[in-house]
Amino acid sequence: MTTNNNANGNNTTNNSTNNTANGNTNGPVKRFGQKLSIYHPSSAGTGAALRLEPRVNRADSDNYNCFFLELAVQKTGASRDGDKRIPATFDWEKKLTVKLDFSDICELLAVLEGKVEKVGGQKGGLYHQNGAGSTVISLQKSEKGGYYIGLSKKSGDAAAVRVGVLLSEAEAIGLRSVFQAGLFFVTFHTQVFQATA
Repeated sequence: MTTNNNANGNNTTNNSTNNTANGNTNGPVKRFGQKLSIYHPSSAGTGAALRLEPRVNRADSDNYNCFFLELAVQKTGASRDGDKRIPATFDWEKKLTVKLDFSDICELLAVLEGKVEKVGGQKGGLYHQNGAGSTVISLQKSEKGGYYIGLSKKSGDAAAVRVGVLLSEAEAIGLRSVFQAGLFFVTFHTQVFQATA
């Protein structure tokens, strides 16, 4: 796990698995469950965090050939216990999740590359219908600098639940690069690698 502390106090974490360190020196590399995580805690406890997980070329039941985007609100603030720093926590049990396919990723890239101001144009976001509910994906350039990305989920007659994160310019560049690289594998995964379980 690699953690970079940005100058503004925000943390960007990239979880990765070393194949050799896990004792697997032969055979195919199986790296499931890796996620890019971006944490934005606030002293007021109103922060949020983002996780992005590729689900590409898997032979198991999680084979979606897409990205999963998750957002969670801050649960507790950072604190100190003597000399020990206790980091802020986020409510991943109540996270909002959406599946990003080829067209969703292209819409997000159009914003991150400066081609359009926000996803969905006048519709106010990208709309996903799922069962009895719906999720709206928002991404737009922020007047404060950086990019605001958010999810809004509505189930039945309940009020919509919203979570959003303001990404720095640097984080947006990283996210854009991940989406650009991942788009190829989401599209042509079966021609590149044999699926592994």
